[in-house]
Amino acid sequence: MEQDKHKKNNVILFPGLVKRLVEEGMNELKQKQATKAYQLFKEAASHDDTDPQARFGIVLSLIELERQQEAVQETEVLLNEGIGNYFEILQVHVSLLVQLSRYDHVVHLLEAVLSEDKIPAKDAETFYELLHFSRQMSESKNYDTKVLTDENQEETMMELKAGLQAANEPAKWNALQSVRKLGLTSLQSEIRKFVENKQTNPLMRTYALQLLHEWGDSKPLTYEREDQAIIVTPSELEEPGERQVDQAIRAALEGQLEQDDPTLLHMAKQLHHSYLLMTYPFELNPENPKAWACAFHLVAAEQLGLDTDESDMVHCYGCERFDVLSASNEIEALEQDILIEAQNQNDWFHT
Repeated sequence: MEQDKHKKNNVILFPGLVKRLVEEGMNELKQKQATKAYQLFKEAASHDDTDPQARFGIVLSLIELERQQEAVQETEVLLNEGIGNYFEILQVHVSLLVQLSRYDHVVHLLEAVLSEDKIPAKDAETFYELLHFSRQMSESKNYDTKVLTDENQEETMMELKAGLQAANEPAKWNALQSVRKLGLTSLQSEIRKFVENKQTNPLMRTYALQLLHEWGDSKPLTYEREDQAIIVTPSELEEPGERQVDQAIRAALEGQLEQDDPTLLHMAKQLHHSYLLMTYPFELNPENPKAWACAFHLVAAEQLGLDTDESDMVHCYGCERFDVLSASNEIEALEQDILIEAQNQNDWFHT
């Protein structure tokens, strides 16, 4: 009996076992075998439950398996146990809470964290943006989703039209969400004007354009942004992130980071997604997906305070340095726009 226990201890302490299991798990994730990856990470954690890569691998696997509720429970445990980089885990945890529409929880959590004034400068912008967004979603009061009657339909339609044209940003957002929730296709012309107004918040314009796509709007419209203008047909548009170039960008990022740095991969993908929502439906320029993947990698690494060798990364992605710099400048300029917009709209949540 004592001998068996000794053998078991030897297995648990076998040099390199946890590392090998983690590497196998990352490889399975790369091959889109999330179930196998989850089992490998769980086994690694059973041998060493303090290993941050094994524990975070479990989170990544759960996310791939679309088990967000379990993933957020895992990140909460990691935060409480102090395993891994606290602020990196916190960002994933908060992102999961947002996906689950648990905005009140996000607001309470981030207000507490930000009040301590200990967040690294490189992370502060992201957390403030998440706090602003969650406050908006938490405090917004949409119109009742009751079935419209002949008596209240006209009044409600007039209220929503006024909301879409309001100077107050929360009022616009509430009206837009209500139009979608109530399925008021009779307001299609107002939504088209909303999309065509280049003074409107770009995230709201993207939301409204997707609404027209859902409604099958086949009439072309002119979409302007700064000094750019294109003609698009909403019904023919692909969803943000579903274009071939966007899929190629994600594939290139996964090829470079999925096994070596899943946290950085998550950040780069989030950055890519945010950029898409702000620039939709314009095409990427330059069109080289590898250059854009390299740029998102570089900017995300910079946000995390990681040292990077630009020349080495350009070589790894197989792209031109000029294209990468051009894409990086576009991303960083837009990130600055997002920060300015968040600061300007801080009053949204207190009106």
